[in-house]
Amino acid sequence: MRKGGRLFILLGVALALVAALLAIVAFSGVLGQPEEEGNAPAKANVVVAARDIPANTVLSEDDIQVTQVDASGVAPGSATSPAQVVGMAVSGNLVKGQQILAANLVAPGLTFDLAEGRRAIALPVDRINALGGMIRPDDRIDIIYSVRINLSRVVPSEPLEVRDTTTGYAKDDTLVLQPPPGAAEGQTYPYPGEPGSRFLVEDNAPGNPVTKVVVQNVRVLRVIAGDTTVSNGTSATGDGEASSTPTAPQGAAEKLPDADLLVLEVDPQQAEVIKFLMDNDGQYQVVLRPKDDNGAVTTTGVTYEQLVNEYGLPVPKTVRLPGGGQ
Repeated sequence: MRKGGRLFILLGVALALVAALLAIVAFSGVLGQPEEEGNAPAKANVVVAARDIPANTVLSEDDIQVTQVDASGVAPGSATSPAQVVGMAVSGNLVKGQQILAANLVAPGLTFDLAEGRRAIALPVDRINALGGMIRPDDRIDIIYSVRINLSRVVPSEPLEVRDTTTGYAKDDTLVLQPPPGAAEGQTYPYPGEPGSRFLVEDNAPGNPVTKVVVQNVRVLRVIAGDTTVSNGTSATGDGEASSTPTAPQGAAEKLPDADLLVLEVDPQQAEVIKFLMDNDGQYQVVLRPKDDNGAVTTTGVTYEQLVNEYGLPVPKTVRLPGGGQ
């Protein structure tokens, strides 16, 4: 090969290397340039209201959605994930599409669990009334009330006597035995006293017992054991603290907490009835309703008369005393 041809080849290779080097430098310059106007700005996730939300609403998954906005348009304190807002209550009204801020959220209290027009009232209970500690929030209950009603100076018997501080017992002609309902004046009761029997009339007698369902279909908001709020899957330990209780294996005994209070959701009329039950003599019993059974039932209540007439309760007869017992 001629010397000139070899020189021409070397010159071509050198020019190719120079061109390649210039291309690398030019490409590096493009990558190193800052974003020019027109390039897409950075994005960020934010949580927004999926609908118009009134104040005091406890947020659920259906109330929110996650959307992307320009990073520069994210308000300070905006929530960025559903976990930050679900289960929290909003302190003011939100409009659809509004970013949800930490400042908009408050921890939900008992007031957020109450439906419109309802009230919360605490009912003291013992272990029997609380079904051994098995009542839980969102259960529904009825309340049965038992009391003794004293019909002052009215007894189904004759003659009438009262206690006397000197003679012990004495007949009192001023006491008038009312005739049976619907009977003519002067007609006596069907069970007059046998000669020698005493039928004492007292204004402060214990009275006749009566039992009746008085409040129905009440939702349990909270179950309180000591200073601990009991929830599903939670029981109160001996030191008053709550501990998570896993489902007990079959055949194993589950530790149940002692319940001291049931916090109930009631209407104002039911609140008055429950307050009356707590303030006056008598006893009340809580009974648990089945799940999804919200219907009201009509009961007759129970008295001794009904036990005799409808259930065949035997009635003791009066006793004839030898010698008259005068």
